[in-house]
Amino acid sequence: MPLAARRSDLIHLCDYRPLLLSRRRFLLTVHDVFFLDYPEWFSNWSVRYRQTMLTAAVRKQPSIVVCVSNYTRDRLLDHYPQAAARIVVIHPGIEPVEPAAASGPMAGESYFLTVATIEPRKNHLGLLEAFRVARAAGFKLRWKVAGAFGQCAEHTVATLRAEPGVELLGHVSDDTLEGLYRSARFVATPSHAEGFGFPPLEAMARGIPTICSTGSAFDETVGNAALRVPPNSPRLWAEALQTLAGNTGLQAQLRELGLERVRRFSLSSAAHSYVDAYQHALGEFRPKGDTAH
Repeated sequence: MPLAARRSDLIHLCDYRPLLLSRRRFLLTVHDVFFLDYPEWFSNWSVRYRQTMLTAAVRKQPSIVVCVSNYTRDRLLDHYPQAAARIVVIHPGIEPVEPAAASGPMAGESYFLTVATIEPRKNHLGLLEAFRVARAAGFKLRWKVAGAFGQCAEHTVATLRAEPGVELLGHVSDDTLEGLYRSARFVATPSHAEGFGFPPLEAMARGIPTICSTGSAFDETVGNAALRVPPNSPRLWAEALQTLAGNTGLQAQLRELGLERVRRFSLSSAAHSYVDAYQHALGEFRPKGDTAH
């Protein structure tokens, strides 16, 4: 990478790792700093590595630091206030898709879906506790869980695999995921915290009703277009599962709210914002008439 960088005017680094051996100007995208806020969710070596890399990146003074949400910006500044002058917020875009027919997944499919890496931050075990409470009260839907196995996942994976009514799918292909979204009664995302949070918005783009946790970046991305539940309340999550499964009026309302909300997160808007960031970064030193790569 440092050798390839010699031919470029500006390097866009898509996470916290800098090119330590390059002197080229660079732009850094930061998705979250959970390894600093919640180190207990990660292995010790992962926390040390990520913190070392992000600190090195900030010290190299990136031309611009892009944060994927205001929440991520605020958390980054709490740890690295010296980066304040360089930060801009650019929300990622959601790929446009054709919404599922309104009468499709709400008409009788037998499962709800969670899409998330299996790791403590995603709160699968909290939702499992709610799922058990709901099933004891007569909840009939199965729970399908799609996502790669991440750090500190062993206990969660073993517990989900052993639970009746839960289907742990692991990593799935894009085509399989598309089918899972479109056939789900609804999507549930119980994360303790998210830097942006794609799955609820991906579900909304397809017209699928959504439940997700309160707090973190969900407050600015999902807003009121989903049924919102505190991540640490299994009782309220159990009630939400039962309510959304049986209330077709609420399903229809959330479908329309979601389709409207996701329009705020277009790929075109994100791309234009990044082009503006590139031009701003290059404008300070690029020779007049030169062409950026």
